[in-house]
Amino acid sequence: MNGSKRRMILAAAALAAIASGAWASGGQDGAATGAETKRPTITVANYQMEPTPEDAELLKLYGDKLSADYKVININHDKYHELLNVKLASGEIPDLIYLRQADTLGTYVKQGVVAKLTEDMIKQNAPDLYKMLSSYAPGFLEMGKINGVQYGIPAVSPTNIFHIPLVYRADWMRKVGVTKVPETLAEFESLMYKFAKEDPDGNGKNDTYGLSRDGFFAVFGAFGVVPFHEKTDYWMKQGDKVINHTASSNARQALELIAKWYKDGVIDPEFVTGENQGGYWAISHALINGRIGFTSRANYYHWAMPGVYQDVDAAGNRAPNQPGAVAKELIALNPKAELALGQALKGPSGVAGIMEFNRLMNFYVVGKLAEQDPAKLAKVLQTLNLSANPDYLTRTSVKYGQEGKYWKLVDPASETMNMIPPYDKDQSYWSRIGGVLAMSGTPFPPKAAREQWAYSLKYDQGGVKSVIQVGLPTAMKYKAELMKIRDEAYISIITGAKPVSYFDEFLQKYMAAGGAEAEKEATEFIKAQM
Repeated sequence: MNGSKRRMILAAAALAAIASGAWASGGQDGAATGAETKRPTITVANYQMEPTPEDAELLKLYGDKLSADYKVININHDKYHELLNVKLASGEIPDLIYLRQADTLGTYVKQGVVAKLTEDMIKQNAPDLYKMLSSYAPGFLEMGKINGVQYGIPAVSPTNIFHIPLVYRADWMRKVGVTKVPETLAEFESLMYKFAKEDPDGNGKNDTYGLSRDGFFAVFGAFGVVPFHEKTDYWMKQGDKVINHTASSNARQALELIAKWYKDGVIDPEFVTGENQGGYWAISHALINGRIGFTSRANYYHWAMPGVYQDVDAAGNRAPNQPGAVAKELIALNPKAELALGQALKGPSGVAGIMEFNRLMNFYVVGKLAEQDPAKLAKVLQTLNLSANPDYLTRTSVKYGQEGKYWKLVDPASETMNMIPPYDKDQSYWSRIGGVLAMSGTPFPPKAAREQWAYSLKYDQGGVKSVIQVGLPTAMKYKAELMKIRDEAYISIITGAKPVSYFDEFLQKYMAAGGAEAEKEATEFIKAQM
């Protein structure tokens, strides 16, 4: 029997096993016993690309597995929360609700439309889900707590486990006599000065710099902070408080070093306007145009040069990877350019670090009315549990349908799947067949070739994380003004318009403008989780 036919049989068996209950974990079998004869109807509001009909095949699959009936509340995703709020206001509370914006969890809890959960409930009715989160996203379940009570089930990105890249012009390194990618902040500093002072492009002009704004992430990261992100606040525990990275003494130390580099001509004087000059967001025009020799912009895969890892083609064969989106732009401008990706830099404390994108994507909650029916509440959790099945074929089938009909697994080792025509050009088919019952954001370790390359770079190590990954009300209220105050102060210190000692004055202004209130709220939020 060939491999493809065997996988099709296994996939069909997986679907049959789900329907028959063979995949059940502790206490999940939905078969009625004793006096339990009535099948509950579970209403679901989830992300969808188009409406789900009442007779969708996966609704029947889930229903047969859990002895329940499912009704999808079709909501236009472009206006999801707006339309959901109308339904909630009218008393129509779905039993399983997807919160597109994680920040809204607290609001819905205050409105009284979210059921209370307990750790024991989740362990008993969603053991695979609980084990998955505990093993691959420790601490994230606690992010769904308000005042110590569990409300939200987190959807967690499996790939944001990798920190942002450290990208060097390898041909420039060779030109200035450096053969080793920096591992420490001191080695990095030496290389940045060489990029700025030793004509790495060989044009005889003094027109190159070490780094620009996105490169600051590497410097701040070496001090363990992410204080200068244009959109996102990062929070850290400090003693018995939770503080914003922006206001930390670590940020001040990094600013002092960056200001020195700027004074010495190592920093691109146009850093204020950023490295991207329009078009695709991930491109560092400053780097691909030969102005700087280092950046930390975008993600590691954007900078993959051709052939740095073995990818999987449509037939399941191994083949050299194609260049990433930004690497492709660089090659088009300068075919002889070379890149090297380095690891997070060790700073003064000896600990390496650089920004890791937040992994929390959104939350799933159980509707408040389900509290009145413990059996229904249990089945809602069991519904989510199917998406966390440790078997790849099973958890993929409950969202995308049967392998061999809708998709095929072309490489089991890398869990690479291809859609079968016409579904390869029908991105929303899964909504029509009932895949909306499945949970997104299941953080199993990624096995794809691209992500294995990231593991080989050790990009799963050294990420600087935020202990709070939702926008708290007070922080959101003052966010725009606080970031404006921060930007003015940081830029003034870096450019020398203000001395480093101005950081103390900045802190006073920052705290008075809402920073102190935001930190108090953040501290109370973390204490409440505990």
